[in-house]
This record gives sequence, C-alpha cells and structure tokens, in this order.
Amino acid sequence: MRKKIDSDKITLNKLFEDFWFLIPEYQRPYVWTSDNINDLLEDLWFAYENNLEDEYFVGSLVLKKVVQSSFNEYEVLDGQQRLTTFALMLRILKDKTSEKDTKEAIEQSLFQKAIRVKRIPEMPRIVYKIRGDSDKFLRGFVLENKIVQSNKDISVRNMRDAVQTIDKFFSDKEDKIEGFIDFIFNNVVFIYVATEDFDDAFRLFTILNTRGIPLTNADILKAINIGEIEKSESKEMAEKYAKKWEDIQNELGEDFDRFLGFIRTILLKEKARKSLLEEFEEKIYKEKKLTKGKETVDILEEYYTIYTKIIDFSPNNEPLSEKSAQENNAYKNLITIMKIALPSTDWIPPLLHFYKKFGDELLLEFLKKLEFKFSSDWILYFTPTQRIENMNRIIKKIDKTDTPKEVLEDLDVFKIEVSELKNTLSGNGYGKRFVKYVLLKYEYLMQDNSQFIGNYSRISIEHILPQNPPKSSKWREWFSEEEIEEYKHKLGNLVLLNRRKNSSLSNLDFDLKKERYFKGSISTFPSINHIMRKTEWRKEDIENRTKDMIEKLTGLLR
Repeated sequence: MRKKIDSDKITLNKLFEDFWFLIPEYQRPYVWTSDNINDLLEDLWFAYENNLEDEYFVGSLVLKKVVQSSFNEYEVLDGQQRLTTFALMLRILKDKTSEKDTKEAIEQSLFQKAIRVKRIPEMPRIVYKIRGDSDKFLRGFVLENKIVQSNKDISVRNMRDAVQTIDKFFSDKEDKIEGFIDFIFNNVVFIYVATEDFDDAFRLFTILNTRGIPLTNADILKAINIGEIEKSESKEMAEKYAKKWEDIQNELGEDFDRFLGFIRTILLKEKARKSLLEEFEEKIYKEKKLTKGKETVDILEEYYTIYTKIIDFSPNNEPLSEKSAQENNAYKNLITIMKIALPSTDWIPPLLHFYKKFGDELLLEFLKKLEFKFSSDWILYFTPTQRIENMNRIIKKIDKTDTPKEVLEDLDVFKIEVSELKNTLSGNGYGKRFVKYVLLKYEYLMQDNSQFIGNYSRISIEHILPQNPPKSSKWREWFSEEEIEEYKHKLGNLVLLNRRKNSSLSNLDFDLKKERYFKGSISTFPSINHIMRKTEWRKEDIENRTKDMIEKLTGLLR
C-alpha cells in the first residue's frame, strides 16, 4: 500500500518556518551560475517593483519525508538549487536591512534554535549531507557570515560565486530592501509534493523539474542506484556509496556523462541508440549485464581508477608500472595527441576494457594498434557508425581471448587498407580535417620520448613554401607558378608551430622564415630540426619529406 502524497502551495515564509531540508547523498552539487541567479533575482525584483501579482510562483519542490524524524524534516529530491539560493539571498539581505525585527525573522528562517520539549535540535534550515565542505560553507555563511574556502568542492565554489553575485545585485538597492524582503517572504510561492515513499518521491522527482538546470542522465542514474542501496542495504551504506559516486562526478565534471557512456559501451558493445538513462534501464539492467546499486557503483569506481591511470595520468602513477620512463612517455605522449586531435573518444572504451582484463601487459603495443586503426578509419572517411562498430569489434575480441597477445595478433579487427591510406596522405593535406592529427602523429614518431610533452598549446599549421610568395622572393626562383600550386598543400610542406600564426612572417624567404618563425618550435616539434639544417627548400625537399611522413605514418603494421 502506497503512502499518502501531500501537495500544496506554500509561501517562502511558511516554508522556511515549518520545514527542514536535507540535501541527500544522491543529489548533484550546487551548480547554479551567476546567469541562473541573476535571472531569478531580476524576475523577483521586477515582480516586486511592478506589483504584478499577489503570488509569485518560483517552481516546485519534490520532498521525501524523513520518517524517523520527530519534526518536519525532508530530503530534497527536486528544488535544491532554488532553496540554497534563497538561503544565501536571505543571509545577504539580513546584513542589508537595518530593521531589528527583520533581521531576527531572517535569522529564525535560516537557523532553528533547539526546542527540547518539541524534540527539535539546533540546526540550520538546510543541511548538505556527506558534502562536508558544502555544509561547512552554508553553516559558516548563514551563522557567522564566514566564507569557507575550498577549490576542490564544486558546490563551495558555486556558492561562493553566488554570494558575490547576490551581494552585487543588491548593492544599489538598500532603500528598497525592506519592501523586497516583505515581498519574497509573503508573495513568493512554491508548490511542494511530499511523501514518505522513496519510489513515489523519485517518480515525481524525474518528471517535475521546472525552473533551474535540468537533471542529467547521471543525476537520475545516481538517484536510482543510491536509492536501491538504501532500500536493500542501509542508509549508512547508501551514504558511503553516494560519496564514491559524487567524488568521481566532481572530479570528472562535465565529462562524467561521457564516462558513463564508456561503461555503457563496454557492457553493451554496440552503438548507443537511446539516451544514456534508457540504455542503462532498458538494456544493461533489464538484460542483467549489471545490477542496480552497489555493483553499478563498484564498476564505476573500478573503471574510474583505470581511467585516471591510463587516460588522465594521476600524479606519481605511471600507466606502465614495470616499464621504463621512455616507454611510459611513449604511451602518455600518444594518448595526449589522441585526446587533442582525434574527432571523438570512441577509442577509449576498448582501451579501458583491455586494461581491466589484462592490466598493463602489452598495453603500449595495444594502444599503438588501436590508435592506428581508429585514426586510419577516420582519415579514410569511415562514417562515425563504422568507426564505432570497429571499436566494438575490438571490445568483443578482448572478451573472447585469454591473453593480450591473442588480441594483438587478430589481423581482422585491426585491418587497415594501407594502400588507400597512403593514397589519401599523398594528396593535398592542408584544409583536410585530419591534417592537424597527422602532423602531431608524425612529430610523435620523430621524437625519442625522453620526456612527457603534456598538452600542446597554441598549435598552428604553417606552410614552409608560402601559399602566395611575393614576386620578388627567392621562392619564385625555386618554384614555378605551377609548382607552387602543386606542392604548397602537400603534407611535406606543412609544419606545426607551438604558437599562433603571424601572417606578416609567413611569406618571408626561407632563411628569414627559419630564424624568425620556426626557431621557437624546435624544442616542441623535432621535425623542425631537419628543416632548420637546410639552406634551401625546393620541390625535392617537399617530395622527400612527404614520402618520409607517409612511410612513418603507415608503417606500424608492416
């Protein structure tokens, strides 16, 4: 039998008088930006100044009653962002009003003093569970006007920014503060729905998002899995696993949904056809590839550990534990250029899966084959679907084999049309979608990997032979008009610079161009060393460099 669902409209005054709120473990961080906050403040101020309506509706709240509590304590499933913003706003308004009664009213709204006979403890109106720094910030600011510093906690960063945004908004409105406080206390209205049953609350939670930032697939998946742990295990276990989930989500930030997509791909080994949430619910869980609750969070944590080791390179943790620094750098440098210049991250799931099954045994060799297959498919204009399916074939191969060597020896899953690849790379390269990656890959193959390069910044592509050399330049002595057109866009005539282009230098004669344009990129891109040693740059040099590039770029599987 389902529990009763309460629903009503309620003013901000009554809401912050009769209700206490817990932001549960499975909720997202506080993520409102200055734009979200200013939108709300401007709407409220406009309604106040223009007396537009007696009641100003600001959205719905979905609440789950904390059954064991002796007072009106609720977990917030929807409405966290607005409630937190209003709490911060009230605290700022308290300092801006000069009325003693108003200050006391706001204080009572934000913090409940202990009432022993009613069994009401001393507590803030809003408590963030698990997020220690978030709760410390809210308590410190509400009670003592303290700003707790924490650059790691995304909620704290956003709350700190929110305080500055709200304070700035009201900085020139002191003469109207009293009337505005009266307005938001008595005219601002929420609609709330509350129940003791988690399933009922969650069902409402997924459909009643109104004002604010929509829930992501990750938010809902988190609620499903942490709710399952609370029902099947205990609240303490749910809190423990919620923190695991949240720590990973905070670290990955905007990439978290994509990371969940990697796990989806590894489990299903097929192209996604529906939303991430639907794929988990309708395929992964329904087909018993994974169970809701602890198993889901455990596999999330396992793959996150792998991800930080072999993709994001956690500090003091080399991806190849038993290998030399040079081999580790070779691995990390290749991953770096793949992350920078490949068109998608569809190559990551097979790499994660390979490591999960085999550890770092033959990992560098596998990465080289994986990169060559994926980049070649892209250069040869395979469709995104074809590229994804080829990556899924590799995942399936990993599943079927007992050793990493068996995976590497499968010529079918790593098959590449090398002759077609050579033909494509032999044509004009400039302007092609793959040229930046091809040039980075060539530089990678030229270096000795004595050091980890890290991220490249301000990379630009430059022609050695200019596209339109001046009539009086040496270039016109070395190349005819037809030869300029034939050779200027060849791969061998293109070079990477670790700075932005300077069009005023691009048409210089070769000797000046080397000195004033190329010299600064020697330490980053080793192929420039070979160019710098030359005194002339003629069509034979472009032909030879193009040939060398193509042989190096297509020779990995010989």
